[in-house]
Amino acid sequence: MKQIKRFACAALLAALLLMASCAIPQQASSSGEAASSTSSASAEEAANPASSAEVTGSGDDSSSASTSEVAGSASASATSASAAAENALSLWTDDSPTAALVKDYVADVTNEASPNYIPPEDRIVTIDWDGTLYGELDPIYLDWAMYIHRTLWDSTYTPTDEQVEVAHAIETVEQTREFPEDLEARHAKALAEVFAGMSEDDFYAYVAEFAETDAPKFTGMKRKDAYFLPMVELVNYLHDNGFECFVVSGTNRNVLRVLLPAYFPWLDNAHIKGTVSTVVASGQGDTDGLEYVWTSDDQLTLGDELVIKNVKANKPTIIATEIGKQPVISLGNSSGDSSMANYTVNNNKYRSIALMLCCDDTERDWGEVEKAEKMRKSCEENGWHAVSQRDEWKTIYGEGVERDLNWTWASEIAGPNQKSAQDAVESSQEDAESAPEEGEEELPMAA
Repeated sequence: MKQIKRFACAALLAALLLMASCAIPQQASSSGEAASSTSSASAEEAANPASSAEVTGSGDDSSSASTSEVAGSASASATSASAAAENALSLWTDDSPTAALVKDYVADVTNEASPNYIPPEDRIVTIDWDGTLYGELDPIYLDWAMYIHRTLWDSTYTPTDEQVEVAHAIETVEQTREFPEDLEARHAKALAEVFAGMSEDDFYAYVAEFAETDAPKFTGMKRKDAYFLPMVELVNYLHDNGFECFVVSGTNRNVLRVLLPAYFPWLDNAHIKGTVSTVVASGQGDTDGLEYVWTSDDQLTLGDELVIKNVKANKPTIIATEIGKQPVISLGNSSGDSSMANYTVNNNKYRSIALMLCCDDTERDWGEVEKAEKMRKSCEENGWHAVSQRDEWKTIYGEGVERDLNWTWASEIAGPNQKSAQDAVESSQEDAESAPEEGEEELPMAA
């Protein structure tokens, strides 16, 4: 009898151990599976409360109450998610075609059951900056305005005659809105020259200080805040829905590194693809990088050469070489973004869209209706989607910002550096005229 009891006890102990071993893997299952199981069950219960009541009806009151709480929680979560989706892109008008298109696109390509599903790693978005995210009519691109400031108004810098000439050409563009074909390249090269030798940190500080100045042609706004808030909201919406966003702009990338983080804190330097100028070691001088060896005393300084101006056909080049994937969404506003838009929507294995902003608001911004209509026509011809500032945005720059109707063009021809550069040229000419010709002996001055 004792032997039988011992055998029974041993069998019971073995059974308990077996039950425990089966329970452990269930407790150690991934939180994702548990959440998925709970979510599915809750959704089912919320959708079919009668079925839930049948299952829990035979249990005690606490079990029934617990199930009811889970169903209520799931229903509240679903309502919250629905409300969040409904409130997305809240700065766009309720009947905005663009907001509807983007929401539909995001829902479609992020749905694994959709034939248009795009894996997260291929959800690439390329975004122009000036004129797309940021106002460019105040009255010119920010790094062009900063170039004028450096060349004509910064008393710590003495420009060359050529650099002053480029500054005045930009001033002419500001007044006439007519762009000489070669000015983009001339400005990009000159911009590198006027900041050459400055450390990266000093340059970042220079940009930040300039950006704190008042935005011309507006009241209630600094240059650093001249962002189109609906476009900022759109880009953040795409980021929040699993798209990898890159800013691909003709503006110098070191300028962008200063100005973007305040509005896109998740955007790191690797996702900023602006115009590129050389960066060299502080002790390198004119020595080629293949021959120079970095020393412990070196720091990064800005070089004086343009590497690539990131506009027009150069944008797909930058995208292909630095990102390595074809975009599925392109955001732009001008002919400088046309190549990027066409690269996005043509020969793409995924459903893709290109949005082109038409700056057509002449009441809240300094819109150019004729150019906006020209862009709309280009959109129709190329299969892009036209975005209207005037008709689709509830706000542009936010409350308290208005056009300065009393603003008048104040030429910077009288800037202190304009005079110093001219003095230097005249002095050089006088020296050349007074210097003796080759072979001629210079006469001593009379006592």
